Amino acid sequence: MSQSYVTFAKKIPLGDRKGQIVYNVRAVSYGTLSTDAVAKQISQESTATSADVKAVLDRYAYYVVDNLRKGYAVELLGFGKLYLRFITKPGVTDPKQANAKQVKSIVPEFRPSFTLDRNGKRTYDLIPERITIVKFNPKGEAEEEPEEIGG
Repeated sequence: MSQSYVTFAKKIPLGDRKGQIVYNVRAVSYGTLSTDAVAKQISQESTATSADVKAVLDRYAYYVVDNLRKGYAVELLGFGKLYLRFITKPGVTDPKQANAKQVKSIVPEFRPSFTLDRNGKRTYDLIPERITIVKFNPKGEAEEEPEEIGG
């Protein structure tokens, strides 16, 4: 498994380093797999047809939204938990004023599933045990020696 990155520059807006340009890296993908593409992959490794897989995914998406609407959080096997979070106005000093009028909007939130080791370090289920980090190349070829993380 590998994850590509690009280098980007940022001008520091505040503090002791104001105006200084610093460089960092950002993860980048080679594209997005559609539901059709994923359904085809799953169907090639199972007895379900691509249409069967898409039908299940469609119903799953429907019931995730339906259950969020009903006030439930939804645990997605191997992925994590979907739930709704409030974007609120600034806090108030009178507890009687803390009510539904404080809510400006509602956004979906996702918390990836993880396990904790003995030292309290998180291991996320969605991230492969070992992953190689490589500089992004639109043709999918590594341009430098990869850096391996994990394991």
